[in-house]
Amino acid sequence: MKSGIASVSIPRPRTRQREATRRQLVEAGLRVVAEHGFAGATTAAIARATGKAHGTVFVHFATRDALVEALVAEVGQAMSQRLSALPADTCGVGEVMDAHLLALGEHEVLYARLLCEATTLPLSARARVFALQSAVGSRLRQALARDVGRGVVRAMDPVALTNLWIALTNHYLMNRDLFAPGASVVTLRGAELKSQLLALLQP
Repeated sequence: MKSGIASVSIPRPRTRQREATRRQLVEAGLRVVAEHGFAGATTAAIARATGKAHGTVFVHFATRDALVEALVAEVGQAMSQRLSALPADTCGVGEVMDAHLLALGEHEVLYARLLCEATTLPLSARARVFALQSAVGSRLRQALARDVGRGVVRAMDPVALTNLWIALTNHYLMNRDLFAPGASVVTLRGAELKSQLLALLQP
């Protein structure tokens, strides 16, 4: 006779240890990328950063490409979370820009590295970058339609708006040493970038 009590799956110690080790490798990889770029994020360098044997990396990631893809996914996670936290039916263009800038600022060095080295990354990792930017564009286009409907901004080609915003933020991040030497370009220039784009939308 069944008790009717739903069974609860409890992770086994070995599973928890495996997940913890994988997390350590990803976090070490992000530190290595921030300091040396993706080119310097070799499996050996990441293993050294965790104090683990080189072979441990391949227990969790079959290839270096798989590891790089996991690092790219980690960089994009904060942005995805910020965008998904926005009210789906009420946020405007300015709010989408704020969320995007906040996410960029949280991982600015890593995201700048990602942009500068994108062409050297595995195709799977580059696809993740494209998907991330597409997600930002999608939220911007939705917000633009709402703001136009409210009469708070003028109509504009939504694709052009998306391209301008992505190109502008990417340009500043890729040249952060020029626009904000020794500081955060998002902190110093973010409000300026936002105001430039919103000025184009003034009725």
